[in-house]
Amino acid sequence: MPKPKSKNSESVSGVMLYAKAPGLTSFSSLWSIKHALGTGKVGHTGTLDSFAEGLLVVLSGNLTHLVPHITSFKKTYQAVVCFGVETDTLDPGGRIIGKGDAPDRESIERVLEKFKGAVLQVPPVYSALHVDGKRASDAVRDGHQVKLEPRQVFIYGNRLLDYRPADENDPCSYALIEVTCSKGTYIRALARDIASELGSVAHLSALRRTRVGPFSLEDAACYGSLSEFTIENGIRNDRFFAELRDNPPPLPAERKKVTDSEETVNDIRSHLLKFTESLAFTCGLKVDELKPEFERPFNNGRPLHGSMFRRIVKPEEVETSEYDFENEIAVFYEDGSFAGMIVKGDFRLSYGFVVPRQIEKKSVSDCGDGSKKKSAMRVFSWKQISEGEFPSEWRKRGTSLAVGSFDGMHLGHRALVDAVLLGKKEGLVTGLVTFNAPYRSFSGSWGGDVLTLRQKIREMESLGLDFAVVIDFSPEFVKMDGHSFISSLVDFCGMKAISEGRDFRCGYKGSMNMDKMESLGKESGFTVRKLCDVIYRGERVSSSRIRTSVAEGDFSSAEGMLGRSFVYDLCGASIDRLSEGRYSVSLVEGGQVLPRDGSFSVSLILDGGSEIPAECRIFRDENAVRRLEFNLLGDMIGCVPPELSFDGMVFKA
Repeated sequence: MPKPKSKNSESVSGVMLYAKAPGLTSFSSLWSIKHALGTGKVGHTGTLDSFAEGLLVVLSGNLTHLVPHITSFKKTYQAVVCFGVETDTLDPGGRIIGKGDAPDRESIERVLEKFKGAVLQVPPVYSALHVDGKRASDAVRDGHQVKLEPRQVFIYGNRLLDYRPADENDPCSYALIEVTCSKGTYIRALARDIASELGSVAHLSALRRTRVGPFSLEDAACYGSLSEFTIENGIRNDRFFAELRDNPPPLPAERKKVTDSEETVNDIRSHLLKFTESLAFTCGLKVDELKPEFERPFNNGRPLHGSMFRRIVKPEEVETSEYDFENEIAVFYEDGSFAGMIVKGDFRLSYGFVVPRQIEKKSVSDCGDGSKKKSAMRVFSWKQISEGEFPSEWRKRGTSLAVGSFDGMHLGHRALVDAVLLGKKEGLVTGLVTFNAPYRSFSGSWGGDVLTLRQKIREMESLGLDFAVVIDFSPEFVKMDGHSFISSLVDFCGMKAISEGRDFRCGYKGSMNMDKMESLGKESGFTVRKLCDVIYRGERVSSSRIRTSVAEGDFSSAEGMLGRSFVYDLCGASIDRLSEGRYSVSLVEGGQVLPRDGSFSVSLILDGGSEIPAECRIFRDENAVRRLEFNLLGDMIGCVPPELSFDGMVFKA
């Protein structure tokens, strides 16, 4: 079997059309895709129940940001409906709760006409929808009565493809129906309502998703492994899952890793679609090209204006999309690679998200031996620096630095990093000097860090820096004179350039400001790069603004200033497994910032980088101890091995 590619979520970005087989969970399919592509980051645009089959549209790498766009597409299903028997789940895996008459073909065709256009639909109680902060399906299984309110969905079309009447061997009649519907439509509920209109009951024997927006099942990886979707095969599917319901297999003593065949792996790899201008047009997006001279400001989150872009006209050979995201624009670099999304408002352009251009990391000389080899960013303590452990070769070459807490690594910090990286053109080694905790954290009003030190170091490394110096920001260190501190960077690290914002201050009582820095630079022979503030929604981007946004649950603003979603670090956290799919985390006061008490939609990042949907609740227990609980959603329950650890939690904007 081919060896999976290196797990690099940034290098494997694309759109994957995958044909899920019945009996598998959507989560299992994500694992197959992740392992075949060697990527740690995949996201689905709508799951399918275990008994169902058909098209999954999966996004990998940076394209996971597009999940909301694909999710909003209308979908087409084929369903085998069994009339005459109802199950509690409205699918073949449920318990039989009612029986009725078997309607004929003409009656079904007549009633189908009533289920077109806007339809009020009550979702199945066995669903992932939430009632009073709990999944409806969980509440029902716990013995509670659940009442879900009707909601409007849209049925674009439905038609009867095939019919099998009841006979002496089977008192049920079966219909093969094709339905095109809006997001949020439950085909199980539609079958129930059609049967009710006929004075009968029904459930789904089988379900296949054949289309999601412009994407078709026939173009999906592993499509050839699916059986023909017919009434007869649907009945077999029904009997198979009914047998599992009545005679569930024993749980294995331990979970065994399932390895896909070489044919499956190759099929998945060959079906990965690059997100091109043509594909963006197909998805109904406007398309702009970013002018090369504005690439740096765009990547640094600077204010947008129309002159930065050139509108791309849809080629005649690209089919016109029925979808139209009128104000959302896909941006591409001059070489055709995807750069991100921008949104056109009434009076201005704003960022959706940015995909930095992928640049291969250059190798670094290994401290004087002349050899070239790739290596991870090196991290030093202040003690190591002051005791002469900084590489002498780097000190001789000179370094380009920035100093700061970098709590958040937001768009303003990225502008600083960008200025630091200019030193590479001058042959300088690049790095940041930061702290393991801001000094303000010693006060009682501190709301917590935006990023943990682990996250901060990981972010620095991803930006291509050569090293970081992490200082224990103790009350004693605060008393160090600013002039002495900056001079130490020149002596210990060979600093030749420093980049800072205009309001930068350091040292005891902020004694070193930018005016004094420039004077010291002239004396000591280093360049000072002074940067302007980065503005978001009319105000300067800052860690304190992000901290406030997170505390208030305004994740959209936090994401806008960070340039990415806010992630709560779960690595090393004390996590208790309360039950299958349900976990509890003890929160440490003064740690990472979190929103105030409430329930939130999140994605959990597993070790390896893949994400799964969950619900998070933050509250204080009977002992007034602040706690966090999260629950896996839908078919993810039971698919995460107990021993698997979590890397982080993404709060949804």
